[in-house]
Amino acid sequence: MKNLIFCFLFITFPLLLSSQKGFQFGVGFNHNIAQNNTIKYFNDNDLIISNLYGASLNIDYSFNSKFRIKSGIEYKSQNILFSSLLSFNAEYIIIPIIFNYNFLHLERSGLTLGIDAGLSLDKTIFQTASARRTLIESEIKQETITTLRLDTENFLPIKVLDFPNSVSVRFGISAIYNIGKRGQLNFFVQRIYFGHDDSVPYTVGEQIIVDGQEISNRFNRESLKISTAGLQFGLYYTFGTLTFK
Repeated sequence: MKNLIFCFLFITFPLLLSSQKGFQFGVGFNHNIAQNNTIKYFNDNDLIISNLYGASLNIDYSFNSKFRIKSGIEYKSQNILFSSLLSFNAEYIIIPIIFNYNFLHLERSGLTLGIDAGLSLDKTIFQTASARRTLIESEIKQETITTLRLDTENFLPIKVLDFPNSVSVRFGISAIYNIGKRGQLNFFVQRIYFGHDDSVPYTVGEQIIVDGQEISNRFNRESLKISTAGLQFGLYYTFGTLTFK
């Protein structure tokens, strides 16, 4: 990957030096289609992992009308539902660095089409979660206690700028609709590879007590897979261009 980026910069650098430059700042939202399915986790209960939904602050740097670097910061949220026990959000902070080349400009319509290639640093920020449910059947004096603990303390990064093994690679297409002095609408579709891809351990326990006596106490230790890889759609609005020569 480093060699690919170096070759790209080496080829395009002479063009970039002679071009007009500019910054664009914007805000937007995005949607990742996650590669997750509903699975059974305990006593035929469903574990459901949703797609990722997010917002972004965008900073683009245009070297000229064809080349630019797109960056900023993305926040994503993903719902993880242990049915009948716990629902919480896994959250991500992502910093993309995307090279964009515009290969077609339709001046009359104000539409520009391009291709994207780059990478991003992905970081999870959710913490340990736990739940407890007690079911009492009064007729037979039976008490069923179900517990869940999601253990993220031993593998998630703690430091703010710690992104261990969480670099994703992105390829895609983009479209820019120029609305004059009011700015630009930027739409993109990207295929994301690698990224944050971990198996998060969790423990589910079930204790059964009848007439004050424990008759069963069992625990299952499993793991759920979370990932930022997949197909991402995004739209953001930039507030014009700050240019200089």
